[in-house]
Amino acid sequence: MLRHLRSRHPSEAWYSNSTSGAHSSTSNSTSGVHSTFSNSIISSSGVHSSYSGTTGLNSMFTNNAAAGHHIQVRTTRQEDLDDALVNMLVKDTQPFSVVEEEGFTAFIQKLDPSYNLPNKQALKKMVGSRCEFINDNVVSQMVISDFVSLTSDMWTSIDKHSYISVTGHLVAENAQLSTFLLGISKLPENHKVIHIEEAKNQLVASWGLHSRVAAFVTENSENMVATVQKLGILQLPSFAHVLNLVIKRSMESTLELQDIRSQARAIVAFFKSNQNAEMRLAEVQGQLGRPEQKLIQEVDSRWNSSFSMLERIFDQRESVAAALSTLDTDIIPLGSADYEVIHQCLGVLGSFNQATAELASEKRVSASKVIPLVRMLKITLEKKHGAIIHPTATQLASNLQRELQASCSMVETEPILALSALLDPRFKMLAFGNQGYAQEAVKLLTSECASLIGINPDKDDILPPSTTGSTTPSPTSPHTSWAMETASISMATSLSKSHDGGLWEMFDSKVGETQSVQSSTADAAVEVQHYLSDPYLNRVENPMHYWEKHSKVYPHLFQLARKYLSVPASSVPCERIFTKAGDVFNKKRSCLSIKAVEQIMLLNKGLV
Repeated sequence: MLRHLRSRHPSEAWYSNSTSGAHSSTSNSTSGVHSTFSNSIISSSGVHSSYSGTTGLNSMFTNNAAAGHHIQVRTTRQEDLDDALVNMLVKDTQPFSVVEEEGFTAFIQKLDPSYNLPNKQALKKMVGSRCEFINDNVVSQMVISDFVSLTSDMWTSIDKHSYISVTGHLVAENAQLSTFLLGISKLPENHKVIHIEEAKNQLVASWGLHSRVAAFVTENSENMVATVQKLGILQLPSFAHVLNLVIKRSMESTLELQDIRSQARAIVAFFKSNQNAEMRLAEVQGQLGRPEQKLIQEVDSRWNSSFSMLERIFDQRESVAAALSTLDTDIIPLGSADYEVIHQCLGVLGSFNQATAELASEKRVSASKVIPLVRMLKITLEKKHGAIIHPTATQLASNLQRELQASCSMVETEPILALSALLDPRFKMLAFGNQGYAQEAVKLLTSECASLIGINPDKDDILPPSTTGSTTPSPTSPHTSWAMETASISMATSLSKSHDGGLWEMFDSKVGETQSVQSSTADAAVEVQHYLSDPYLNRVENPMHYWEKHSKVYPHLFQLARKYLSVPASSVPCERIFTKAGDVFNKKRSCLSIKAVEQIMLLNKGLV
């Protein structure tokens, strides 16, 4: 055996030279290594029985103390490589069958002959185990955060089957925003509203979330809105979709811009479909000293793709014109007047492009940005409207103002958006253009804070700070006076009960309840006002870092911040799921079960 190991596996240093004082039973061995090992072998992953081939040599051997032999114990490579293999399959959405493909197995054998490549069944077990770990992590985070926000969207796979997916969003233990996949459900071929409702209900119920959902964010279609409302969960329209419609309608109403967009689409399509034209464009770009950039084709469902198309063709206008002039084509190039329209309109749309990018960001607080974003967009449009001289750009700005007013005029009255903006230390009261709406939001925040104090009176071990920043209650603080008054009422009530036979019991009880409500409201008002008087956070800073530092200073507002700042402003995170799922559904995975798809996407998405 030792001869075989030395000749066939010279790189495997899994055996060690005998130490001084070792037993003489190994002296006959040519290399002097121990020839007696313990028969007890620890499996590296627990699923080696499913592996193809023989057991690898990268195992951990136990110490044979009775024989007095010293065995070198080292960390197995098998588990590390198994984990790396699962990560590769999940991250790159590769099929399980890749481990049975001749080229891949030959590559692995060449890379590390000692690695025991698992088969498909073993991989599926590993994926299942990893999913259980991720799910346990998600559940533990849910327990800590108390509330979770949901997003949902529908999509169609390459095999024309319809699916619906639901993602969850919460503030994790370290006060960081986390996103995870709740599940994917396959819909019937001719699905109706009832099927969508059942799928959502099953996904939400499987995690026990009905009473813990702060908001369910979906696109504003009738089917999606109706299904969420039937679940008894607050539905919030995806603001990114609202903004997308506002801009698309405004651009479509600007006729000259529409004509230029159509012409630009034709130019981009020509270069995309003609390899010679694309090569010629790259050659001209090099000759003119321009960066080699391909043109971008717009997508009907995303307005910002139109922005990217126009921006790219404007940047490469000289290269595009030169390339078209040397090619045999009927495509009419854009003129200087057309490019001037593009330039002016891009200036109008620039702030909307920035707003769309911020709303689509997944790891940032987004719902709190909606109200201040709408306000800043209106102010920016007013400034640009007065400075624009080109009539087409002026018409576009007017259309945007009209559509924005029609769709977002009451955004400051939406409770979730108002509370999230108020609880964002970057915005607070300054987020609101209408101070009347701001005061209403403060009243609502104070009311919710008072409800928390009333529910958890015993947990108020840390009080709102005094004006000097101390968290220690003073003798005259509201909490102290409340405690003294409550004790007096309790004593008086017990005395009255013993003498009046219960005649005044209901009245005394009402007095105690009223006193408790008044005290909770007063304490909440103090906590809210102290928070609002704190300095504003820099706009580029993470608001969750603020709340992590002030979680003990404003304990009840911190709970509300975890609830409302977890709400995304769009369903874009869920859209990314089915964008990635397009890589999972392919010809090699035509028989993949929905459970396997869900597991792969769960691991791919994880808890981020």
